[in-house]
Amino acid sequence: MTAIDRRRFLSAACSAALSAGLLMAMPLARAANVNTTSARLLAAWKLPSGIHQAGLLLLQPGEPDVLTVLMAVDLPTRPHGLMSLSNDEYLVVARRPGDWMMRLNIRTGQVARIWQEPDRSLNGHSAVHGNLLYTTETDLLTGQGVLGVRNASTFDLMDVWQTGGHDPHEILVMPKGSLGFDHEWLLVANGGIQTHADMGRTVMRGKPMDSSLVALHPETGAMLKQWTLEDPELSLRHVAMHRSGVVGIALQAQHPGEDARNAAPVLAILGTDGSLRVVPDSTDLAGYAGDIAASREGFVISCTKADSALHVDVQGTRLGLNRAQAACALAAFGEQVWLGQQTAALAELLELDNHWLALRG
Repeated sequence: MTAIDRRRFLSAACSAALSAGLLMAMPLARAANVNTTSARLLAAWKLPSGIHQAGLLLLQPGEPDVLTVLMAVDLPTRPHGLMSLSNDEYLVVARRPGDWMMRLNIRTGQVARIWQEPDRSLNGHSAVHGNLLYTTETDLLTGQGVLGVRNASTFDLMDVWQTGGHDPHEILVMPKGSLGFDHEWLLVANGGIQTHADMGRTVMRGKPMDSSLVALHPETGAMLKQWTLEDPELSLRHVAMHRSGVVGIALQAQHPGEDARNAAPVLAILGTDGSLRVVPDSTDLAGYAGDIAASREGFVISCTKADSALHVDVQGTRLGLNRAQAACALAAFGEQVWLGQQTAALAELLELDNHWLALRG
């Protein structure tokens, strides 16, 4: 069986299995526009065999919601971030500390894998601005966070910029005029967790957290502004911008005590006035947000360890908290939001990864 035939076989087999099974029971408030319409989603998952894959899922809302695999390709290791490149092409980035990226054409199934330079590891997220592709990375010699700056078409490395912290995670391209900047700019979430360069994801105990948000110039990498929270044990990780210009930041608590972690907030807000603050209505959710997406009213946050999805408005006022088992991937398009959760029935077929992306059309 050829490689392309094998991919088609896996896609057909998964589609048949998933369509026949009991799947995602998702009793989320439909008023929040969460899983109220069907969607094609670029996603990543792990099969029971241990193979990691990325591809297209079709979510059809109902009681329970149903997922169908439309196409799938195998991946070298566990992935993390997913991003649109152009037309039918998307980028899949390895989970930190990652050593590969993959260009995936969802129409043809063709893939092109790019290996990372040996002196830096990929941290799982990327963004595009014009002809530049940015990837959040860690310098393995110094432990400092950096952005890899690449040609968006060829992926050739053009430069490496400092992010002013450790463990840079998600990155957004912010519009001209936001927060008073008269040009587009980059918002980078420095997660702040220091890890051993030669020991994968092992945290360096005793090293202080160094988490922050930074604004960088998209053409020079110059730091324009930096924000930190009062609590240094909160890791700023995933970011989403509401149409109002308010940015929501998903947090993961790193406090040494379990009680402190569980009570910690899972959301911070960067307001249009440039102030960064935690959201009191997001506490007591096990201190762990897996992902965040902008909703019509504000933000939806997947609280993975609390088996919940939190919905707040742009001021951070809680609108609802819904049961969602091991809530994980979130995607938004227009006024719609799609949330994935890991039910026992779904786990027999595949394990969803942290992120997915809603496709137009």
